[in-house]
Amino acid sequence: MSDTLKTSLPLIPPPPLPDAKLWAVAWTKSRCEKALCEYLDSLGVPRFLPLVSKRRVWGGQAKFSQLPLFSGYVFFDYAAVERTKVFESRKVAQILQPPDPAQLERDLRNLTLALQEDETLRETRFGQLGRPVYVKTGPFRGLYGKLVRYDADSKLVVQVDFIGKAAELRIDEAFLEPAL
Repeated sequence: MSDTLKTSLPLIPPPPLPDAKLWAVAWTKSRCEKALCEYLDSLGVPRFLPLVSKRRVWGGQAKFSQLPLFSGYVFFDYAAVERTKVFESRKVAQILQPPDPAQLERDLRNLTLALQEDETLRETRFGQLGRPVYVKTGPFRGLYGKLVRYDADSKLVVQVDFIGKAAELRIDEAFLEPAL
């Protein structure tokens, strides 16, 4: 075994958000997200599963795994497949259709931008109090979210309102301006 363990996570760039006519959410059975993605791929259905790298230690060895950012949720194009076909996978507990599909797509595009630029993105509590901000410069330019301060750290919380989930990343407040 190596004397030094790798402390940073390997950055695997996420795929871009595919084009979809009508985004919906498949609420999966426990730990079935990747299997559902394979099934949707076999049907040619555009889908999105936000993944993050996590370091795990098994038997004294450190390994990196790609795990879902929001466990239990896979986003897919509802217009590209019949509802019954999705349930035929036997991996789905429920299909959730958003009241505002355009807002869900905006949230997913925002999340995709955050995933492309920050390998340390992690799930956080949804609905934290914070000031709405917009990133005007830097690698996260175009991202919007809520600014939350923890002691000396500034975090940008990116929310997917429809499923009640959020992720956070560290950010320098000099890059931010209040959202209008």
